[in-house]
Amino acid sequence: MIRLLALFACAVPCRAQMLAAPLSAPVAFPVAVPALSALWDGSRAGLSLPTLVSVLPWSAVSVVPQAPRPVLRVLGQELAAFRPSRPLPEVASGDLVFLDLDCGALCDAMAEVTEEQFGTSGPRLNHVGIIEVEAGQPFVWEAWPGRDVARVPLREFLSRVSGGEAQPSGFYVGRLADGARALAAPALARVKAAAGAPYEPSFDWAGPGMYCSKLIAYAFGDGLFPTRPMYFGREGSRAREVWRAYFAARGMAIPDGQPGVSPLGLYLDGQRTIFRQQP
Repeated sequence: MIRLLALFACAVPCRAQMLAAPLSAPVAFPVAVPALSALWDGSRAGLSLPTLVSVLPWSAVSVVPQAPRPVLRVLGQELAAFRPSRPLPEVASGDLVFLDLDCGALCDAMAEVTEEQFGTSGPRLNHVGIIEVEAGQPFVWEAWPGRDVARVPLREFLSRVSGGEAQPSGFYVGRLADGARALAAPALARVKAAAGAPYEPSFDWAGPGMYCSKLIAYAFGDGLFPTRPMYFGREGSRAREVWRAYFAARGMAIPDGQPGVSPLGLYLDGQRTIFRQQP
């Protein structure tokens, strides 16, 4: 167990791509027991340590330099500060922004199983939020681990990816067609009513919590983005083992067949219904 903790302490800052400058004080790694159990179970399943770290519940992990000026805390969104900025795309309230996050094995597994589910080779999507433009400034409402349902500046939202629009490791914008623009205001009203709702890491459709694509489906309502039986990959596939470790860390079996939505499903449904067709 001591050796496992040491390996974990090494893996987290490597995965988080910490700055090259050395820490000015020791780093504490408080890790919940379920997270360590998931590491042990996953290692017996043959998953590598970087893969195991990428599927841990990040609410159970923090990297806290004991110094007057903290360097990094690993809870997901804090990593965004180290991404370069870029020109912002043209967006309007109600548009959807999809990300191709690169968070390791979990993001890869999410993209792979949804591409397999929908019989498409892309785009590779694993997160989504809805735009609100206020006083000329674009923001994104999202459900995000450690932050729950909240609004962030679009620049911060996009800083989590390294690519540009419609590029690998970048983002895609689902811009509402003129005939669907009236949907924006009621959708944003529903999202704002859900502000502060807890993030739902187990993708439970019936519970009060929200995950990213559930928030968007809830916002637009009326079955515009229908649920489908959730799919987590073929037995024996690497993606399936990643999901097995992910849910084991939460004391769950894989919820195959339960109703749910995904960023790729929303993107494809939106292309058929409410998004403006790109030239």
